[in-house]
Amino acid sequence: MRTLKLFGLLLLFVLQILGKVYYVDNQNPQASDDNPGTLQLPFKTIDKAAQVVEPGDIVIVKPGIYREHIKLARSGKPGAPISFIAEPPHSVIVSGADIVKGWRKIEGKEPIYAVKWEHRFVINVRPDGSLVEHHPDDEEHKLWGRAELVLVDGKLCLPALTVDDLRKAWNLHREAIQKGEASPVLKPPLPNLGGPFAGMFCADTKNKILYLWLADGSDPESHQVECATRGELFGLSPWENPQGVQFVYVRGFIFRHAATFPQRAAVWLQGANNILEDCIIEEMAGGGVMVNGTMRRCIIRRCGHTGGGAMGENFLNEDDIWEENCWKPINRGWDAGGFKLALAKNGIFRNCVFRHNGGPGLWFDIDVKDVVVTNCLFYENEHHGLFIEISRKITVLNNLFIRNGVGIVGKVEWPDWCIAGLTIAESQDCLVARNTFYGNKDGIAFREQGPRLLNTEDGEIAFHNKSNIVVKNILANNKGYQLALWYDNAFFGWHPAEKEKFKDESSYEAYLKNHPELIFNPREQEMTIDYNLYYPEKGEKLILYGVPWRPKYKEFQNLENWSREIGFDSHSIFANPLFLNPQDDDFRLKPTSPALKLGAGCIHPPTFK
Repeated sequence: MRTLKLFGLLLLFVLQILGKVYYVDNQNPQASDDNPGTLQLPFKTIDKAAQVVEPGDIVIVKPGIYREHIKLARSGKPGAPISFIAEPPHSVIVSGADIVKGWRKIEGKEPIYAVKWEHRFVINVRPDGSLVEHHPDDEEHKLWGRAELVLVDGKLCLPALTVDDLRKAWNLHREAIQKGEASPVLKPPLPNLGGPFAGMFCADTKNKILYLWLADGSDPESHQVECATRGELFGLSPWENPQGVQFVYVRGFIFRHAATFPQRAAVWLQGANNILEDCIIEEMAGGGVMVNGTMRRCIIRRCGHTGGGAMGENFLNEDDIWEENCWKPINRGWDAGGFKLALAKNGIFRNCVFRHNGGPGLWFDIDVKDVVVTNCLFYENEHHGLFIEISRKITVLNNLFIRNGVGIVGKVEWPDWCIAGLTIAESQDCLVARNTFYGNKDGIAFREQGPRLLNTEDGEIAFHNKSNIVVKNILANNKGYQLALWYDNAFFGWHPAEKEKFKDESSYEAYLKNHPELIFNPREQEMTIDYNLYYPEKGEKLILYGVPWRPKYKEFQNLENWSREIGFDSHSIFANPLFLNPQDDDFRLKPTSPALKLGAGCIHPPTFK
């Protein structure tokens, strides 16, 4: 902490040389946006400062809750950033919610209260002119894809679509409480994700009314009720400012409670060369943050959809934590996780933590390339720890993958196969080395359903799993397979669904002779899998080769047979890795561990703190 303070003082000194210093202090009785923004006569809002700053200027924000949207007016320049610094760190809260008073009970026996509600969050307009108030625009997401957010005494409330839904939910809730049972309607929408919830609400945007009941049946007027009234907190979306901003530096803020949609952020620093440091982004209705540049020592937590982070080109995520994001039951096959990024390149994830997120901890999808993931922890995420899909040149080095894909069960639209600590799906030229996988659904999984054709900046690529290297990893006590090649293609025989097209297997084999491109043999794709340590215990399996619904798949419980028949892992070993104390999540290796001689597993495993 002392180092951070010294760094902050040094940075302030440098920035004072470069440009002006403005102060914002909404707790100061002299504060006004008509002031010059000095320490004695500060601005009242951060947005006012954002409108006057020039490259090289710095904005110091004093402690307080700032209920506003800070719209950046301009960029900084190389060597002369525009800077916003909360002083001291984490003393400044930028909130998308306002306190709402004036609740009145509506008719009926249920303790449902109402208040006038003028806010309507619209993400699109349909061809017929109707407004789209949920994303995606389909029936499945009519409820969970909305942006409204209500908190009572700091606790989130669950949404409902109609007043009738509220009435039914209250009666179910009341009956359970009278029986001494847990409420069936205030439980998390997905097991172990989200909550606790203070009550339930619905927004009737057509009639401009917001309805709410609280778990104890009390009057909301006796509580602090906050409702999100802003969809953005800092910066402007790409639709409002396509070029984004550059050389903007932000440090020490807490951003929370914005009315965001899925796939939309509350904090926007798109553009290039921006830095977000020592910030907390939490409890947004949908998405959290998007940075083009660097995100360092930030915590992104409890957002309804994905948390977000630094992405784009030449990005860095360092010492960040993503936890408990994506708690809403939004389709996991569409978009989910602590952080999902696409069309990104030349990036680093270093010393980051992804834990207890819905969906994957981290998801690369659609031509993410030249990215390094190192010294990171993937811990008890709902699905994969790290999911690499239709991407290339990803390096996964010295990471710890613990109990991903087990213990948290999401909706059934996500397949129960090919969930692992690390899953590589139709991706190429990846290096996976010196990682430790323990207690996951599978340890490392490959999924093959290619070719996945994609137009990239390098031309059209038919994405398959090829030219991947998996070496010197520890795969121990994973609940399904330690290594699983889930190859759902013709090399392993015909698919049950193909029986309707071919009268018998011989006709299918004849068809394949004329279509050799469908026979994708994993052993012929320049894949290296070797020098790994495997250790399944009783009831756990070693290796899967192919998918069980195709007739030529195989399971191996013996490394020698696997190496002799398939050709992988000729130098790998089957042995207890001898962790110091895995029951207490201590995955350091004992001095006698056979993994040390092999050079397998994490060097100095990431911590859980």
